[in-house]
Formats: sequence, structure tokens, C-alpha cells
Amino acid sequence: MKHTFTTADGKSKTVNIPDEVLLQGRKERLSVKETIERYLSDEGYIVDPTVEELTEKAKANKVNGAGRQTADGKKKRKPPTRKPDETKRMLIAALENCLSSLGNTENVEVTNIERMIAFSIGEDKYEVTLSKKRKPKE
Repeated sequence: MKHTFTTADGKSKTVNIPDEVLLQGRKERLSVKETIERYLSDEGYIVDPTVEELTEKAKANKVNGAGRQTADGKKKRKPPTRKPDETKRMLIAALENCLSSLGNTENVEVTNIERMIAFSIGEDKYEVTLSKKRKPKE
């Protein structure tokens, strides 16, 4: 459907409104006039002062994550926080003590306090990784 309207500077402009837009307006129980006004506003042909006012208010209040974006437009990600697992720390410490007490192990080193320990036996290097399994779902 073609629709002619007057722009803010007083010029006449004709736009083609897709049939899908009109059908969607009918589904939403809008009048044809309301559907056309919404389409013109959404496409930037006319400026709705209420929409502009609400948009500026939302930007000022940083709604919808507008304030959490970096300069390149990506959202900042909050780094994950982990609770210390005392059981895993105790097991790694016990493994370290056990390996250190053996006569043929060298360079026993805890590389991750809750996960990994590395050591050497002669010229061979070893690494033990501790992983905790999740509880099965019921």
C-alpha cells in the first residue's frame, strides 16, 4: 500500500508500506492509521516525541545493559568467582607430601593448588590432575 504524508520540513513523501505490516497491525487490533504511524516511526520517516523522550530516559538510566558495554560495543563479562575446595586442596597437599617422601621423585611441584601436581622420576616427567565429579541428577 502506498501512503503519502508530510514530513517535518513540510515536504510530501510517498512510501510503500508492505502488506505484512498491515496484516500484523490487524492481528494486533490496530487501526490502519495506527499501523501506518507505527511503521513510519519504526522506519525513521517521522519522529514520535514520546518514543524519543522514553529512549533518552532509558539511555540516561542505562537500561538494557547500555552502560555495560565497552568502547567496541561488546558487553563486559564478569569474571567467574569460585569457592575454595578445601577437600581438593587437602588431597593435593597429601599427594605432594607422599611424592616428596619417596626417594626417587624429584622436582615435586604443585602447579595448581586445587587441581594439578607435577614431578619427575629420573628423566621422566609426570603430572597428576585431580578432577571432582558432579553429583548425579535424580
